[in-house]
Amino acid sequence: MTPALTERTAEHRPATRTRSFRHDDLVAVDLFSGFGGLTRGIEMAGFTTIMAANHNAYKVEVHEANHPNAEHWIADLVDPESSDYHSARDLPAADLLVAGVSCTNHSQANTKRAYEHAVSLFDMLDPEYEERVTRSERDRATANCVLHYAAQHHPRMILVECTTELQSWGRLVPGSRKVGDGSTYRWWLKQFEILGYRHRVLFLNSRFFDVDQSRDRAYWVFWDKAIPAPDLDHRPETWCQRCDTVVQAAQSWKTGIPVTGSVRYGKQYVYRCPGCRDEVVPPSGYSLRSLDLSDLGTRIGDRERPLAASTMARAERCRQRFAEFPAVLMPAKATRGSERHPWQPLPTQTSQQEAALLSTGAVMQMANGYERPGSHCRARDLSQPLWTQPASPSTAVLTPPVALAVANFQGAPRGGDEPLPTQGGSETLGMLSARVLPNRTNGTSRGLGEPMETLVGSAGSGGLGLLSSGVVPFRRHTVPTTHAEAMPTVTSEQIPGLLTQTLAVGWLKQNGSSAADTAAHPLDDPMGTLTSRDTTALLAAGWLEALATVSLEDCYFRMMKSREVGRGCGFDVDFGQHQGTFKVWGSARDQVDGFGNAVSPQVGTWIGLRLRAVLHGMAP
Repeated sequence: MTPALTERTAEHRPATRTRSFRHDDLVAVDLFSGFGGLTRGIEMAGFTTIMAANHNAYKVEVHEANHPNAEHWIADLVDPESSDYHSARDLPAADLLVAGVSCTNHSQANTKRAYEHAVSLFDMLDPEYEERVTRSERDRATANCVLHYAAQHHPRMILVECTTELQSWGRLVPGSRKVGDGSTYRWWLKQFEILGYRHRVLFLNSRFFDVDQSRDRAYWVFWDKAIPAPDLDHRPETWCQRCDTVVQAAQSWKTGIPVTGSVRYGKQYVYRCPGCRDEVVPPSGYSLRSLDLSDLGTRIGDRERPLAASTMARAERCRQRFAEFPAVLMPAKATRGSERHPWQPLPTQTSQQEAALLSTGAVMQMANGYERPGSHCRARDLSQPLWTQPASPSTAVLTPPVALAVANFQGAPRGGDEPLPTQGGSETLGMLSARVLPNRTNGTSRGLGEPMETLVGSAGSGGLGLLSSGVVPFRRHTVPTTHAEAMPTVTSEQIPGLLTQTLAVGWLKQNGSSAADTAAHPLDDPMGTLTSRDTTALLAAGWLEALATVSLEDCYFRMMKSREVGRGCGFDVDFGQHQGTFKVWGSARDQVDGFGNAVSPQVGTWIGLRLRAVLHGMAP
């Protein structure tokens, strides 16, 4: 042990203001708080965090910067022999205790030989046990700090987060180096029952909470037996193709809820429509939203220091797997199966930088464009209902450019390839996207977000008409269809956003006296005055170059940035023009470690809202 660690003592950091709570203010304490994913989640749900504790000084400082009204402890909560030990029993009482207990040695990927002597933490008779069995069992003991706090303060509710492998906590299964038999885990649950709690275990993937990462975790919710059970069924609103409507999807287990080992979405459980029982896919986050597309890295052939042969081989394998995409997120290490195209969520982020971006150098963002292979396309014409919308922008209207005489409603709309009518000195033309058009001379053109004008006369007189576009083809060599035609067959290799023809997205003036004159405009803005000179241009987006069309040396490569990792983990960090609310600093390694070990705040909010619904209004 280094001298610095020997001299270290627990450090108390008071809150920046004196607490003064109303009678109905629900307060919480966060053990092993890290960057504060759970803290932020439950605060968004209406709880007030009064105290957070963690052994890592850097993470406590980041937590303190983002939650200055809570007091903090930099201390070891596990080892009574440590110089910086502070007992969880001595922390303040709260309505809710949250804890992201250590997952390092519960994870199958990192489990050490903790049970080589076929005993558990609660069978220790040998005083040198911990020296002989490594620190793995001590890491698992973080879950017992929750018991210590509960026995002392009996909070009305408790929320614990960990990897799903916590269920395997116990003696090593004979013949296995990584999987326990769950005996200690069952003992742990029994202690909460003795203390007067009921509980439920939730298996949730962060991708279904508008997080751009596929992160399978388990959440243990305990509540006092005198409190009504909270509603903890995850029923995301999801489009069912067979029922042709939005349904509340239900978790469906393939072989029953596992009692030990790992639990993963798609392997142990899926979501199904409660009506027809077809498998459905809830709205999901996707990695493209978290990528900084202003920096695609360096062309591989131009790198001063060539990539290692193993990295080049891995990049080529990923390029071939996602040959029709313009980019792919590839593993920086030799892990197979973790590569993703940008319309899929990030793989589970750990404490290390493990992903790199490989691209053709041209990537266009298309929101919410990916669904797993085998699912049904959710592109719809304007006569169909939208799918369930997440909190972030995820839907767009695709339309062709149409010229309309604004000042003369007897002028017929024209397609983008038709000549414009003769222009006068006034602004008489506009570019339409999808709009409601008057079929009569006394009507007004309206956008889809505006109320329609009053319809008079018989239905047959046709006062209004709808100008819209068709369904976008997903693959090359397919023909666009109008909303009146059948959609082309969608295969299991849906390629959203890779379009064969140029699509108009706006217009701009090539010269002018001010920034407003030359700014880009959407298609439904009227054009400026058209003169005898060619001054107006059309902005367009076209076919994206796929990875298969370029050599590996012509592709661009870079590692994911720490801020991208943070956004992918659900934190509101600075990103491009966006000024995030989450404060973070330090080396990329430290930031990635903090984000990778954090709980997705959005999942904490979802659970916290359901806990608060039960506690709100009850006497403290």
